[in-house]
Amino acid sequence: MENNPYQAPESDLRIEEKFKRSLWWKIYFFFITLFSGLGFVPILASPEAGISEYLLLLLWVIATVGLFGFVFLKPVYKPAFWLQILEVYILFTVTYYFTTQVDMRMGMSESAYYISNAIGWLISVPGYYALYSYSKPTNPAWKNA
Repeated sequence: MENNPYQAPESDLRIEEKFKRSLWWKIYFFFITLFSGLGFVPILASPEAGISEYLLLLLWVIATVGLFGFVFLKPVYKPAFWLQILEVYILFTVTYYFTTQVDMRMGMSESAYYISNAIGWLISVPGYYALYSYSKPTNPAWKNA
């Protein structure tokens, strides 16, 4: 007899755990945003600054919005858009070295220039990963949408 009127009621009392990004992602977001933003100042202040620098700045702002969405779990537009932005951003960042008229060495020796570029790319890898992860519809940020 399954429907016993004297049986205690049963209910599913699972508490849904809300996903949160680690504190390290938030620290990374503020660190990379601050230092990248400060890095644009001498480039944009250069008399040789042109369309390449403004396109890079525009792409950086858009990528930073995506990084913000990833870190703080805020859905911004559509996941597929962020994959396209990531692809364009990486492609333009690589070609930027060949299209800019600004002296990127800024008085550095050749080895210091290449080491600083390598460090810059290494520091950027988590941001690229974040945009890639944010472009997946299974990312927790899109569950809030």
